[in-house]
Amino acid sequence: MAKLRGQALLQYLKENAGADERVLIEGAGYSTTRSGKLSLQRTDFYRAVGDANGLAIGSFSADNSGGNGKEATYLLKVGPKGLVPVGRAYTTQCGMKPGQFVKVIIEDGAIILELQPEAASCPPTPPVAQLCSVA
Repeated sequence: MAKLRGQALLQYLKENAGADERVLIEGAGYSTTRSGKLSLQRTDFYRAVGDANGLAIGSFSADNSGGNGKEATYLLKVGPKGLVPVGRAYTTQCGMKPGQFVKVIIEDGAIILELQPEAASCPPTPPVAQLCSVA
């Protein structure tokens, strides 16, 4: 469900006046599932309510999906253990969700991550022929 914003959010709150806070936040689309458990996004909800009422609370903006993490710079640094941290800004743009699998493809010196269908429950073992050393 898309997060309600602006007049749609205010109308929803008026129609459901007196409802439990958890029900309001979840019903307005400000919830997610983490590790199989429902997690309410209270900060985003209250910022959206403030924004709908013309009050700027914190650094919330309508185009910031979730408001967590850094903005995408499209430049990542390889860490000391050889890991490349692909953050939320990138995975969200690709429609990736926690728990999903991605296939790693190495082509012409580039690493490509391909989102696998939901049906793929076990990641395939990579063929030895596709492993390479990075110089």
